[in-house]
Amino acid sequence: MNKSNIFVYIELSKLVANLTANVLLSKETLKAQAGYFNIINGKYFSDVLCPEWEQIASELKQKGPKKDQEGKIKNNAFVHTIDQMSQQECINMIFRITALYEKVKLELEFP
Repeated sequence: MNKSNIFVYIELSKLVANLTANVLLSKETLKAQAGYFNIINGKYFSDVLCPEWEQIASELKQKGPKKDQEGKIKNNAFVHTIDQMSQQECINMIFRITALYEKVKLELEFP
């Protein structure tokens, strides 16, 4: 079994450190960290964890980018999708990301 790349562990640790389970702040913190979803690629995960990351990323960009009347992109797909999510959906997503981070950590055998 292949293991996730150390890059994923480092980037996920930064992402998770900047997220909050505070319902009132969850959406804003998730949007503020949206850049990580462009940086972290599924290919850096083990075969076991890659589908989980791909599912999270797919759900977080399902609405596509927000465009103005002229067709110019105002918000990327992640920010636009997160904007459309409820606070509870944001909290659930934060818990999923955190759980995946813990799996990567265990896979790489960090205490």
